[in-house]
Amino acid sequence: MKKNKTFALTVLMLKSHIADVMDTIKEPKVPCVNVDLGGHHIGKLFYKQIPTHPPAWVKLFKPTSEDKLNQLVNSGSAAVLIVLSEKQYFALTFGCGRSLLKPDCFEENFGLRVVLNSVNPEKIRSVDTQSLDAVPLNQRSQASIASPIFDFGLNVEQDLLYAATGQPKDPAFGKRLTGKDALKISIPVVVEDIPKLLTRFSSLYKADAYKESFAWIDNLKEIRQKSAIEKLDAALTEKIQQKNFERTWLSVPDIIDWTDISGFKYQNMKHDISYDDIDWDSYLAFLGTEMPHTAETFRKHYVLAISESSGQQINAWTVYRCIYCELSLDGADYALNNGKWFKVNIDFLNTINESVGKIPVSNLPLPDYSHNKEADYNQAVHQSFPEYFALMDVKNISHGGGHSKIEFCDLYTKDKHLIHVKRYGGSSVLSHLFGQGVVSANLLLSDSNFREKLNEKLPESHKINNPLQKVKAEEFEIVYVIASKGTKVIPDLPLFSKITLRNSFNQLRMYGMKVSLKYVQVKKRQEKV
Repeated sequence: MKKNKTFALTVLMLKSHIADVMDTIKEPKVPCVNVDLGGHHIGKLFYKQIPTHPPAWVKLFKPTSEDKLNQLVNSGSAAVLIVLSEKQYFALTFGCGRSLLKPDCFEENFGLRVVLNSVNPEKIRSVDTQSLDAVPLNQRSQASIASPIFDFGLNVEQDLLYAATGQPKDPAFGKRLTGKDALKISIPVVVEDIPKLLTRFSSLYKADAYKESFAWIDNLKEIRQKSAIEKLDAALTEKIQQKNFERTWLSVPDIIDWTDISGFKYQNMKHDISYDDIDWDSYLAFLGTEMPHTAETFRKHYVLAISESSGQQINAWTVYRCIYCELSLDGADYALNNGKWFKVNIDFLNTINESVGKIPVSNLPLPDYSHNKEADYNQAVHQSFPEYFALMDVKNISHGGGHSKIEFCDLYTKDKHLIHVKRYGGSSVLSHLFGQGVVSANLLLSDSNFREKLNEKLPESHKINNPLQKVKAEEFEIVYVIASKGTKVIPDLPLFSKITLRNSFNQLRMYGMKVSLKYVQVKKRQEKV
């Protein structure tokens, strides 16, 4: 029996509301042919020849090669086969075929879901992830041999899984499957097999077998399709226009040097008023009634950070990127963070809230935050009781080679509280705070060389008795101090900050250390003119 030729197929599932094939094609005049076999209609094949063009690298040699490389050209083709299989449209792309499709016509994560429902969880070859740390990292991890998913070092609460490659359980699916939005498979196939194959993929997409080994992928899902983002932006717009600021606020999305920030302005440097911080009241007052209070405006307008030393702009972000918002829409929960929308699993959200709610609140007597800079606040706390609070802010310890500098904490008490202070900002700002506590605690407990360097920075009354001897973790307490505006005793924190906080808390408790939170009130200050 003759063996079928192996083809590499790239499969997308089109959105369920699509009723006409032409609704998926960018250019209506792209030629197409019907694919019919044995009296059965398989689908429509749209195709396009990509014009030839010289390779970009030829320009590098043009001064020395005269016209000898002119005959070298790149060429290509694009094709997409649209197939209706049991009332569901699919697109199989060939060459540059995806460029023929409208960018918002297919289901996100179709390929990933099929892969996770099809592969052996002990035989994963590659994963693409994005972390939700202070600095988000996009990363591809590849194993030299098929390995269990957790051998890739995933943090299931802070890493978003975007794509995966693994060995399928069914040998009919070949040696490996790769999935993101598209499913990539390489198998022996003929045209008449395609509809049945797509029916299987559809069933696998709808299956929930993945929950046995990969249930955590439903915790958070980034929304990337334009139509869904537009719908969420419309809900955000309505929320702001109704002045409903519950679970919605403005905050600086990046870690900044507050020691050189004199204030913030909206949109341009010529604006007369400078604000000590950003919030909805000041921004909407800036907009007034002439400019629309819409997501489109928020994407166009900027928040400018002004240098105290030079009086010039040193940072800028779109207002949209400064928005944190949690809302419910069509029975689902979403969060806008750092310019991206995420769908949040309600059970995951409840678990995070419950865990964070159990973190003890510190009873340290700390004053309100009525200072321009964190350094000034830390200095004031130290001076209020210098025998108890040792000032450690900016006393970085060079450790670990290269240019690594570790800040032990901002304030260190005589009874071994490591106090980390951060004025409230976006989730990346607070994630940095929580991560800083874990790093310094780890070094304190595990590295005698670090403890010796630390002793050089500590006043005599606070020094570690024998830095070469291992310290007792249970004698120390990490205190995260968050300076926040508003009237709540415990302010709302962004979901992504709470995720990082819970992970930091669990890790520090695993070390054997005590951990607590402390909220201090930021006193409102007047705008600077």
